[in-house]
Amino acid sequence: MMINDALRHILVDGGILSLVIGALVMGSLWYNPRLWLQDYPKAVKEKVPPQTKQEKQQQRLIAAPFLLLMLGGPLVSILMVKAANGGAITFPIAYLTAWGMLQFFNLFDAVVLDYLILTVMKPKFAVIPGSTVEDYLDDGLAFQLKNYLKGIVITTVLALPIAFVASR
Repeated sequence: MMINDALRHILVDGGILSLVIGALVMGSLWYNPRLWLQDYPKAVKEKVPPQTKQEKQQQRLIAAPFLLLMLGGPLVSILMVKAANGGAITFPIAYLTAWGMLQFFNLFDAVVLDYLILTVMKPKFAVIPGSTVEDYLDDGLAFQLKNYLKGIVITTVLALPIAFVASR
């Protein structure tokens, strides 16, 4: 029963988390794509000036809700699984739930945000002034695959403290 609850939460809550964080990312890209300069390909970073002090401050303002969602979303989901199972949850189930939700977002980020929207659709608002659309394609899918693989490592580690807190 508990594994079924965990899988349901991974899919449903992971989907909701992905849409909410996706909206935050896309909204902040629309506001100022330079807030995500560290995530752009090398060719773009070489053509545009570094972030200003104001942009770094704005980036921190975006990072706060991003991190809160990345930590809080899985935690709340695990606590819901825990409550549905009489207030008890094992560390492996808590970890599976956190890891699954974070991986759901990692895949959503790679496929929907990075590939479909930013690479295929190429919205003008996401192109940093001083760079061209071609600069975003220099590294092709290898750049996105590398970021996705980095995301697997990051989310694998990030799921540990979330599961630890939730399973206590």
